[in-house]
Amino acid sequence: MADEVAQPPAAGGPVDLTAVLDAWPECARVLSLSGEILHINPAGEALVELPLDRVRGRSWPLLWPPESRGPMQDAIAEAGSGKVGRFRGVCLSHNGNRLWLDTVVAPVRDAAGQIVNLLAVSRDISDAMESQAFLESLVRLLPNPILAKNARDGRYVLINQAAEEAFGLSSAQAIGKTAHQLFPQNEARGFAQEDAEVVASRTTRVSEEEPITTRAGVRYFTTKKFATYDGDQALHLVTLGEDVTERREAGAALRNALAEAEQANRAKSEFLANMSHEIRTPLNGIVAGADMLARARLEPRARELVQIIASSAANLERLLSDILDLARIEAGRIAIEETTFHLGELVRTTAALARLQADEKGVALEVEVAPDVDRPFHGDPHRIRQVLQNLLSNAVKFTEKGSVAVSAAMQGPGVRVTVRDTGIGFRAETKDRLFHRFHQADGSITRRFGGTGLGMTISRELVELMGGVLDAEGREGQGAAFWFDLPLRRAETVEAVHEAVHAEAPDRPLRVLLADDHPTNRKVIELMLEDLAELVSVENGAEALMALGTDVFDLVLMDMQMPVMDGLEATRRIRETQAAAGQAPIPVIMLTANALPEHVAASRAAGADLHLEKPVTLTGLIEAMNDVLAAEDGVTAQAV
Repeated sequence: MADEVAQPPAAGGPVDLTAVLDAWPECARVLSLSGEILHINPAGEALVELPLDRVRGRSWPLLWPPESRGPMQDAIAEAGSGKVGRFRGVCLSHNGNRLWLDTVVAPVRDAAGQIVNLLAVSRDISDAMESQAFLESLVRLLPNPILAKNARDGRYVLINQAAEEAFGLSSAQAIGKTAHQLFPQNEARGFAQEDAEVVASRTTRVSEEEPITTRAGVRYFTTKKFATYDGDQALHLVTLGEDVTERREAGAALRNALAEAEQANRAKSEFLANMSHEIRTPLNGIVAGADMLARARLEPRARELVQIIASSAANLERLLSDILDLARIEAGRIAIEETTFHLGELVRTTAALARLQADEKGVALEVEVAPDVDRPFHGDPHRIRQVLQNLLSNAVKFTEKGSVAVSAAMQGPGVRVTVRDTGIGFRAETKDRLFHRFHQADGSITRRFGGTGLGMTISRELVELMGGVLDAEGREGQGAAFWFDLPLRRAETVEAVHEAVHAEAPDRPLRVLLADDHPTNRKVIELMLEDLAELVSVENGAEALMALGTDVFDLVLMDMQMPVMDGLEATRRIRETQAAAGQAPIPVIMLTANALPEHVAASRAAGADLHLEKPVTLTGLIEAMNDVLAAEDGVTAQAV
């Protein structure tokens, strides 16, 4: 047969099969039924890098590495039985090149139909296999889990190393199995439903924090699932995953920590509110008592002691306000309210308050307001005044001799207010500490001049809340300058504001109902109003309602925090009762040690006409009474 294949065709005879094979561009071999090589074409010689005379008669399987011989022998046997055998294997060329070949082995029959030879045709797929091997290695080594399944039968065809580790699967054991064989049935049914949705929609499905059972227990994954297609036919379903269990737990821990921090912050705010109430209550007795004594005829020694008491109480009240302001800033509960005000007047009146302290020390206080800012602006005058008061107070406190100057002028698109002094100054390297809470540039300054170090912290926070910047410069022993820039908008006019007048006693006799559970507070108000009004005192809101039901009063002074019934509930019931009876509302002043903004809002919501914080002075109380009585007279006049 070998001679027959090698013989050239006779003239006019059949086509020379050898010539056909030699013209074939791919490796072709003619084999005996036992597998010896009878002929190899030029493409095959080039592929294996051996000429025909070197391979003729040699066993074809022996030219292949041992790992490829098994599939080859199966293909030869199949061709020998009359079928077409196929196999894929690695072949080594004569020079040691490793070649991946796809080979088809077919039977060759004679005229009688008998199988007399085998034809083996091989295609070099080394480049494709190298690319495939690279992609498989890449996919296998990717850090995120990747799984692919046959879209027709749902059997997994790829599970990379990250997926093996994430799900506790073995690729060798899992390939060829379905999700129902690898995962709990409820999860497998969910996967199947997802697969159907992806194929039907031809979109990528994204799942956030999907729980999946693994060998290590339930883990949470973010997954993306999509399908590959051959035309309209889905071929594979691919799932890309990311284990987010730790991130989820970290997020939960962070949320718990934030919740605990918020709870702690609320607890702190409640504590500060309660402490404010508890401190303001006895402070009210001190301030009011000192105020009353200051109005009496006292000998010089007694008057000096009263002034010391009043000054100490004022300092204590300011410290309490600073601590509450700081707590409100930390909790984000300070609101900046915009209105129109005259900046020049604000600077001059604030400086006038500081002038008294400066005159006592013999320190000159100078004020300079540039013409272009001596006009109305939009902003929060209360907070601006608070910051300026703090800067002026510090400047005067730390200046033993010389001067303090405050100036206001335009600075770029906004306004700059500067306080400059000739006092002790500070070292440049300690400037930042000036704005840290409870810190000053030098600890000895605290011992020498006093103070908590809260004022500058609060001032900077307030300025930043208003959209500005607070900064300073100075030299030790040569004074300092503090300034704040604010983006204030110019206004045409200043809104009409109720001007405070000198407190004068009401021009008519009054009957006043006081509800307060603290005996000291009741006694203080009794002493203040003993010559101005007839006072009836009760200890809680319920008693106040009973008194209003049986007697007539011109005014109610209502504490907020009382046993049995608090002032808010009592005020609401007073308003409901009067409205139901068609009566004119009686003026109610919430006279309380609850001083936070939410307390003021609660007073207004309950129906109080005014919220007056303790400690209170006689002047403050009379002004408050005049305000609400004047408002009542105005309403009555309009009704008439």
